[in-house]
Amino acid sequence: MKQKRILVIAAVLLVSVGILAAIASPRLISMTSTPQFCNGCHVMNDQYETWFMTGVHRSIQCIDCHLPNDNILNHFVWKGIDGTKDVLYFYSGTYAEPIGISNHGKAFIKDNCIRCHEGVVSRISTQDQDCWSCHRRINHKAAIFDSGENL
Repeated sequence: MKQKRILVIAAVLLVSVGILAAIASPRLISMTSTPQFCNGCHVMNDQYETWFMTGVHRSIQCIDCHLPNDNILNHFVWKGIDGTKDVLYFYSGTYAEPIGISNHGKAFIKDNCIRCHEGVVSRISTQDQDCWSCHRRINHKAAIFDSGENL
């Protein structure tokens, strides 16, 4: 009898969490996909200002470059992993200054550059270099430096 009661309570909790997730998820995903959200949670003011002021990719969101976009499952798995990591680093005060990007993050960015610019990229070899090696103004730090502002 006690086990049955525990199972019913667990089932009710699970269904409640499922309903809450189904209702809140689209709004939460939409809200956490904006550059304003990224700037609000990170020490990302310089990167945000560069994105906003240079206009090079102002029409796209941070997640268009910084998360994998090869399939939706991969996108949301890494959104959860990177988002959780960023929140933990930020609230524990253990983030690096200036903020850098991981090797897997660099791979996502390169893959997304190639995906969006495949017509141009198909004529060159991208195996041995990162896109931002030549396109320095795309790099947040270099764009800030090139505009004459302090790093």
